[in-house]
Amino acid sequence: MASDTKILSISNSKGGVGKSVVTMMVATALAEQKKKKVLIIDCDSQASVYEMYEQEKEMYPDKTPLIEVEALSPRRVNTFLKRFGGDYDVIFIDIPRMTDKKADNPTVMLLYNCDGILVPVIGSEVDVLATQEFMEVLEECKNFKADMKEDFTAHGFINRRNLRKSNAEAEELLNKAGLKMFENSLSDLRIFTTPTIFKSPLSSTEGERRFGAFFNEFCKKFKV
Repeated sequence: MASDTKILSISNSKGGVGKSVVTMMVATALAEQKKKKVLIIDCDSQASVYEMYEQEKEMYPDKTPLIEVEALSPRRVNTFLKRFGGDYDVIFIDIPRMTDKKADNPTVMLLYNCDGILVPVIGSEVDVLATQEFMEVLEECKNFKADMKEDFTAHGFINRRNLRKSNAEAEELLNKAGLKMFENSLSDLRIFTTPTIFKSPLSSTEGERRFGAFFNEFCKKFKV
C-alpha cells in the first residue's frame, strides 16, 4: 500500500451517533473539494453505507459517484488494504458498534489499521460514559502505533448539537479525560441526514455555512 494513503475512521463503540452519515459527508467533500480519490470500506453487517451506495447508483445510472464503497467483513480488511489500498488517497473504515472491546476482537483490530480516528459524541451522560470506555481502546491503539513508529491521531466532536447544556458538559468532560475535541460541531439538521454519493454537502450555500468550518478543521487536524 502507498505510504501516503491516509486511513481514517469516524468511529465510536456506541451505535446511533451518526458515524456512517458523517463519514459519507466528509468523504464526498474530500472527493469534490480536495480532488481526493476516496474509498469507504463498510464493515458493518447491516452494510447500510454500501446499500445506499448501490441504491443511488441504480437510481441514477448516468451519474458518476464521487466516491467508491466496498462492503467487507472485518477479517478481510487487511488483505484488501495490502492489495488495493495504494489506489486511493483516503480510505475510511466504517466500523460497526463494538460489543466486545478486547484487543484481539476483529472489529477492534480495524482501528489498528487507521492513521486517525474521529469520535462522534451525542451530548448525553450515557454517550459520554460509552465514549470514555472507547477512549481506553483508542489508548491501546495509540500505544501500539507508537511501538510501530507510526503516527496516530484521535479527536472527538459533538454531533447533533443543540442548545441543551449537556452538549457543553459532554465536551468539557471529554476534553478533561484526554480526548481532544473539535472546536466545531454539527447540528441536528436535515442537511446532515441525507447524504448522497453524487455531491458534496459543500456544494450548496446552506451546506457551506453549516459544514464548511467543520470540514476545514477535519482537513487540518487529520492532514488531508
